[in-house]
Amino acid sequence: MLLIIGIGNTLRRDDGAGWQMAEALAAALAHAGVAVHLELCQQLTPEVAETVAELAPATVLFVDASPAVPTPAVTPLHADGGGFAASHHLSPVTCLAILDKLYGIQVAAWLVQTPAADFGHGEGLSDHAQRGVESAAQVAESIRSLC
Repeated sequence: MLLIIGIGNTLRRDDGAGWQMAEALAAALAHAGVAVHLELCQQLTPEVAETVAELAPATVLFVDASPAVPTPAVTPLHADGGGFAASHHLSPVTCLAILDKLYGIQVAAWLVQTPAADFGHGEGLSDHAQRGVESAAQVAESIRSLC
């Protein structure tokens, strides 16, 4: 099973692209016959590691909006083995480290970043972010080979 974790806030314009891309990837991959479970969250917290442990997926995709990418990007992730975060906001790598240290579970994991430009208050995506989300079918095709 593939677990897709969409990260974002639909009330902060393009930050909602993480959720929209996660939903579009889940739909495209499920249509292609991949067993998918979708979780959406505003930010990663230690509880996300517990969810991953309970679901025991073969692969996890963390999907987030980013101003650092001009087009969607898929990057492998590895637990850093470092210390735990002091707050409830975690990076995907720290989430993987918690999963490993607390549950002894290591999973294949990837970060999917979708383009974003406007993180102001409000709903709806910029044209730049919308184009990224619209490319979900192509991104899903490249992800299928990773599962």
